[in-house]
Amino acid sequence: MKFKKLLLSMGVVAALISGGCSKQKKQAEPILTKTQVIKKAQKTFKSGQAKQVVNLRTDTSSQVVASNFTFGGDPTVFHLNYQTENNQSKKNSHSMDEWISNTGNLYINGQSTWYKAEVAKTTGHTYADLLDAILNNEMLMDPPSKLINAYQMKRSGRTYTLTAKITDKEVMKAAVAPIFQTNTQSQQQQKIYNKLAKAGKFQDMTVKLVVKGNKLATFKYNVNLKIGKLMRLSAGQSYANIGSRDFLKLPSNALDAKPLPKANKKK
Repeated sequence: MKFKKLLLSMGVVAALISGGCSKQKKQAEPILTKTQVIKKAQKTFKSGQAKQVVNLRTDTSSQVVASNFTFGGDPTVFHLNYQTENNQSKKNSHSMDEWISNTGNLYINGQSTWYKAEVAKTTGHTYADLLDAILNNEMLMDPPSKLINAYQMKRSGRTYTLTAKITDKEVMKAAVAPIFQTNTQSQQQQKIYNKLAKAGKFQDMTVKLVVKGNKLATFKYNVNLKIGKLMRLSAGQSYANIGSRDFLKLPSNALDAKPLPKANKKK
């Protein structure tokens, strides 16, 4: 009898243990709505990579202006590789490697010497403009209702993909504004962008947003314009590797940078 009671008590203990384990199992995460996915993407991020591209082309020629940003740190530092490519003339193609900090200066690494210059005077935009264009981009952080409504969502496990196609002119104008502001290396470049946009007709805009594991994974958009009968212009911005450069710092050698020599205008 005592043996039977012992077996019974052991069975009760085993049942309690197995019951406790089943209660401790993680519950499946709820499926997010489109609105919730957008909010997850808007969580403040400190670092990552971003790219701005403006492409002006005809049937026979093209010119691409691209700014590749690595950004991060506190306060935010931008490491920029700026490139222009012309498929007809290599003389009009060049690249620049720069660092931009909250001091309002940009730092250029020469062959053996660092140089510095004021961002606004050199590029036509400010450090604050970069923060607005990259970290606080309206299409991502405060999307217009027409974009939100246009988003179509697909889910694969914990990965949510939102895509949209927009034809609203005001939304497209707002989308290209930060690109035209900061994808520049001269004070005149933004004016040229704006003249082209004014002469052109906005056609459409494509957008893709991916949230994975409750965090922003990628975001990109591209706006297409038609200028006259022969020219096409596209302007886009994209993000990747979010959270990969939280501790980015200005190179220590840049702190001893010399003023950038002024260009000699004499022929």
